Amino acid sequence: MTRISKKNPPVFMHTARKKQKHVVLIWKKNTAILSVIIILSLLFCLCEKLGERIGTYLNDHSRETISSTSSFLPTISLPKSSIYDSQFAYDANEDVHSALRNTEDIGNSFIQQRPEIGKLSQIKWKEDDSIVTPNAHRVLLPAKLTRALKKYCLDIGLTALARNFILSEENNIEPDGFRLVTLGDGNVWYAQRPAKKWQSDMHWITDEKGHESYLKLLNENGFLSVLNVIGNELGLAGLVAYQLTFIVVSHCEQGFIHHDTHDTGDRTFNVIIPLETVDDSPPELIIQGTDFQIGRLQYEENVGILLGDYAEHATSECDYRDKPGSMRLAATVYITDINEDNLQDVNDKSLTQIFPIKDDVNWLWSQRGRHWINAKIRNTEVHFSGDRGRDPLFSAADDEACQEWKEEEESFCERDLTKRSLCPETCDVYLAGSFYESNFSMKPWLK
Repeated sequence: MTRISKKNPPVFMHTARKKQKHVVLIWKKNTAILSVIIILSLLFCLCEKLGERIGTYLNDHSRETISSTSSFLPTISLPKSSIYDSQFAYDANEDVHSALRNTEDIGNSFIQQRPEIGKLSQIKWKEDDSIVTPNAHRVLLPAKLTRALKKYCLDIGLTALARNFILSEENNIEPDGFRLVTLGDGNVWYAQRPAKKWQSDMHWITDEKGHESYLKLLNENGFLSVLNVIGNELGLAGLVAYQLTFIVVSHCEQGFIHHDTHDTGDRTFNVIIPLETVDDSPPELIIQGTDFQIGRLQYEENVGILLGDYAEHATSECDYRDKPGSMRLAATVYITDINEDNLQDVNDKSLTQIFPIKDDVNWLWSQRGRHWINAKIRNTEVHFSGDRGRDPLFSAADDEACQEWKEEEESFCERDLTKRSLCPETCDVYLAGSFYESNFSMKPWLK
């Protein structure tokens, strides 16, 4: 019998062993691949289940967080809405084209590329892309909103009134002074010039009885869609436009740094809507960063500027007096997400006009969630965007001395703004509840 050496086996045994090793290697390789597939599948299923659990928790937690500050909002049936789906929304052609305009080189301090439709653009320094101040943003506006506001100002004579105040020494209002003027819409408007510390001829112009007509104009020309963007992007519970003004300026020696609102829980903003600017003007708005660095922002057509809690800013220096009729004109719309925690602060730290009446928190409370309500607290898939009107249960209450003041001077409401604020019923400051019952159909009313 031939003995086979283990060290030097025949060729056929080499081949057999190689085949055997090859089969083993293939089996091991396939087994490893199969094991990896099984492990990945198990991990995928586990992650999917875990994701569902986390998503459910976050959704419920988010809803609970908002609900805790907004339990006053009743359940109502909400219509579907998007930024394009109604006559009051963005225009899918015109506004998309507006968003694509190249404005990268506008201004000298901040990044000013056009905001995207449906997105807020936080104001950032051009030099390092850092955030200037937390509550300063830009938002694209529907082009029809700017057009409608310009036409409104022309039609009622507000633009002419503004130029008259600025250009006429005889008609110009003294610093810290005011005047009540009846315009072409039949409403009495309040024109106010700031105190000397502002070092400008800027005028605030607002209307007490025309508050609703101003709101109607905003709502019918796309501002509701803007509120939808702001509320959705910032995760707010509800929004109302509650203080409406126009600002005009032709001469400013030095801007007065200030903020329009503070301590409202980052839930109140002044939305500046540029309407008229001067050709070749330097940037119109100063914004101060959290590090006290100063920068200048250029007004852009169809781009709104949001300035919220502690967003320090000022009117930039200018002098257009050598350009007859030239001025800056802007609409300013204050919006807020009112809740029980910030109601008093919204009243104390943002109201600056003759209307709404300061310290009448009942009126403010009656406006909560009027124009936009977050879907999460409604247990629905869509946000409410519309105008619910104010709570018709609200009623004005006069001071006991009002009747006596009226007997002494019939026109005291136009002469003494302090007395006027104490006598809203006598001075016809508020519309009757029947106006809201007959003009607004969203039910049920807020309670």
